[in-house]
Amino acid sequence: MGKLFVVGIGPGKHDLITKRGLDAILSSDLICGYNKYIDLIDSLIGNKPTFSNGMKGEIERVKFALNKAKSGKTVSLVCGGDSSLYALASLVFELCEDFENIEIIPGITAALSVSARLGAPICEDLVILSLSDLLTPFEIIKKRVDAINIGDFVTAIYNPKSKKRDKYLKVVLESFYQQRGNLICGIVKNCERDNEIVKITKITDFDYDIVDMSTVVIVGNTKTYLKNGKMITPRGYLRKYGS
Repeated sequence: MGKLFVVGIGPGKHDLITKRGLDAILSSDLICGYNKYIDLIDSLIGNKPTFSNGMKGEIERVKFALNKAKSGKTVSLVCGGDSSLYALASLVFELCEDFENIEIIPGITAALSVSARLGAPICEDLVILSLSDLLTPFEIIKKRVDAINIGDFVTAIYNPKSKKRDKYLKVVLESFYQQRGNLICGIVKNCERDNEIVKITKITDFDYDIVDMSTVVIVGNTKTYLKNGKMITPRGYLRKYGS
């Protein structure tokens, strides 16, 4: 049995990959991943063999990586952001019986990298919500939105809009507006990549046209405010300890 690393590569820039993740990639005989993520680390891979495929190819990708590791290879299965959050770590464990030679390496998930570009919007309790209905029916997503409103959570929205699914984001933001008012929203497209767009707005002025699957939207809670062009959600230090 070889070794399987499941590596979160963060938002894309090489200096935002953890050292452990970088070491795993460099020490591997084979790199597997979604086409887009393989492209992001192409210069790190060099002449190493790769296996990549597209959306809905996750089971094939994981099985290929596991089989190569079982044959004695050291394999890195790369995931965007973190290797567990909306990624392949759980599927690896579901498809494998022997966990001894599997190592999960975390990465910087989009909510964290996007928050840093916007200021400090996620300093209080946070919900990360995916609007993709490929694996989760939208009826369940709407129930989760209701819970977000009840708890007044800051929310990082992943997979906000695709070509076939362009209405869900508006439904969610309208629910937030009706229940909690005109909240501040941060939009980051292509975070830490080429052609990055960073925009801060409110629900009533939200620009749906720039949003796609490479975009993450962070919606503040009712305490979030703007200061010098940055989103800030106070943790409560000044209220509790300030003079």
